[in-house]
Amino acid sequence: MASFSRCSSALLMVAMCVASAAALSTTAEERNAALFASFKSRFNKTYPGAAAEATRYEIFVANLARAAEHGKANPKAKFGVNAYSDLTEEEFRRTHRNAAPMFEALLARRPAVAPLFTQEQVSAAASSIDWRTKGAVTYVKNQLNCGGCYAFSTTGNIEGQWFLAGNPLTALSEQEILSCDTLDGGCGGGTMDTAMTWLVQNQGGKIATEASYPFTSGSGSVAACALPRTTGATITGHVDLPANEDQMATWMSTKGPISIAVDSTSFQTYNGGILTNCISKKLDHAILAVGYNNAASTPYWIVKNSWGTSWGEDGYIYIAKGSNQCLLDSYPSSAVVGGSSASSSGSAPSPASSGSGPAPASSSSAAASSSSW
Repeated sequence: MASFSRCSSALLMVAMCVASAAALSTTAEERNAALFASFKSRFNKTYPGAAAEATRYEIFVANLARAAEHGKANPKAKFGVNAYSDLTEEEFRRTHRNAAPMFEALLARRPAVAPLFTQEQVSAAASSIDWRTKGAVTYVKNQLNCGGCYAFSTTGNIEGQWFLAGNPLTALSEQEILSCDTLDGGCGGGTMDTAMTWLVQNQGGKIATEASYPFTSGSGSVAACALPRTTGATITGHVDLPANEDQMATWMSTKGPISIAVDSTSFQTYNGGILTNCISKKLDHAILAVGYNNAASTPYWIVKNSWGTSWGEDGYIYIAKGSNQCLLDSYPSSAVVGGSSASSSGSAPSPASSGSGPAPASSSSAAASSSSW
C-alpha cells in the first residue's frame, strides 16, 4: 500500500509539472499573440492573407528572442518591439544595413590618418557636448526601404558644418545624392567620402535643399536625376579623421557632428539605453555622431540614425565610448565648408567654447532614461 501511495504521489507530481509547463507555454503564447496584435495596431501592419500573417508572427516571435539575447549582452540598453519586428535579419540587412561591400572596399584603400591633437589637447577638450542643443542638427529622417544610409549621414554632416560656418540650419537633399551621384549606388549603398567627392567634382560643392528636392526613394526605387534645384549649402571638400575615439571627440568638441560607419547588427531591436556590448565584426551602416558624454558613469556617444523616430530613443542610439563599440572609430569623416573654422583640422579645442555637457537627449523619454545610466 505504501508503495502504491508513493507511486500515486509521483504520478501526481508529474501530472502537475506537465500541467504547469502547459500553462506556462500557453501564457507565453498568449503574451506573444497580444504583443503581435499591439504591434500591428501601433505600426499599421497588414498582411496579404492568413498564411503571410502567420509567417510574420513567427518572425516576430523570433525577434523577441533575439531582443532578449541582446538585452542580456547589453544590460544598460533596452531591446524589444519596434517597427522592424516582423522583418528577418536578412530582410532588414538588405534595406537598412547593406553597405558592407562599399565600406570594405573604401577601408582597403583609405590611408591611416595621423593624430590631429596632442594628449594635452585631448585632455583639455570638453567633457561632453551635444550639438542638438546648439542648433547644428536637423530632425530625424527615415530612409524607409532604401539602403541609402550614406546619403543621410552625408547630409547630416553637411547640415552641421554649414550651420557652424554661420549659416541657417538647412535640411539638405538625400535624393540628390541617391539620384544623381554617379560614384555611389543609390539605394544599393555607398559611402560618405565618395558622396562628398561627387558633390565637389560635379556640383561645385553645392547640394540642394530637401524642400526643393525631397526624398522619394522610400520604396527602394530611385528616380532619374532632376537637377538643378535650390542650393541649400556648399562644401569645398571633406576631411578624414583619425580612427581613434579620443581624437574624434576632441575634433567634435568644437567642430560639430561627424559622419561615421558602424556594424549595426545589434541595432534592429534596439529601443533605448547604452549599447555596451555591440556586435563588432563588419561595417555595414552609416550614421551621424552628434555628441558625447565623458562625465556619465558609462561614457557614451550620442548618435543620430536614419530609421525614423519610432526606432531607438526618438531616432537616436547611445553607444558606449572608449572601447570601439560597433567599430565606430573605423571611418570618421566630415565635410569642409570654405572659410569655416569649424571645418579646419588640427587646431586646439577650447573647453570654454565646447559646451558644458548637456543632457544626452532633447526628448523627454531620452532624458528620463539617461538618469538611470
